Amino acid sequence: MDDFEREYPGFDWKNTPAYKHPGGRNCPCPKHEYIREQINVARTVSQTSKEVGKITLKFCPDHYKVYLKEVVPAMPFKYRMLTKIALKIGAIQIEQLKYMQSDQCFYCKFGSGGHDKKTELPPIG
Repeated sequence: MDDFEREYPGFDWKNTPAYKHPGGRNCPCPKHEYIREQINVARTVSQTSKEVGKITLKFCPDHYKVYLKEVVPAMPFKYRMLTKIALKIGAIQIEQLKYMQSDQCFYCKFGSGGHDKKTELPPIG
């Protein structure tokens, strides 16, 4: 995050749509890092979709909106479709938490710049 702010001083990555960021999908901002994380989740789900296990992603209200309105539309077509299909058939479920439950939010906990950032993603399942 500090490297990004040094490299792009004054760039408002939070309020700029992902497709207008410098470097396109290779932009080093937290929003694009999160999109890359979600693509990896979609890839893992599609590879293990033969298993019956379901995944529930829990998001605080802010990240819920970001996920549905920015992250999914910014994914490459293949992963966007896989994610939409997985949501439709129930392989992935999205739960919107209350603000006071933000400690359970997938992005707040594991995402780039999250409050309790971990170095690895949680086990899927």
